[in-house]
Amino acid sequence: MADRGQISGGLVDGPLALDVAVDPESVKIKKLVSPVAGDADCLVFPNIESGNVFFKAATKLAKGELAAVVMGAKCPAILTSRGDSAATKTYSIALACLIAK
Repeated sequence: MADRGQISGGLVDGPLALDVAVDPESVKIKKLVSPVAGDADCLVFPNIESGNVFFKAATKLAKGELAAVVMGAKCPAILTSRGDSAATKTYSIALACLIAK
């Protein structure tokens, strides 16, 4: 998408394995060269199933607070679960509002 000009104003790279996307030590060990490796601010998944696995693992196992939206429609769709925290739901609403601008 970055190559087609659909994403601008930031550094974009991928696909990257999760470890090298977020862990600087993994980047050093694997000797990967990337402008975002080890310090990704946003993770994009190829489909809803893989995104959901990551989301559930991060929120349930690591007690993370995340925001989730589904892209591809005319506007971003907020994607939360009934079991998500109020903070996760609020972050998802805020992210969708930012994307919609």
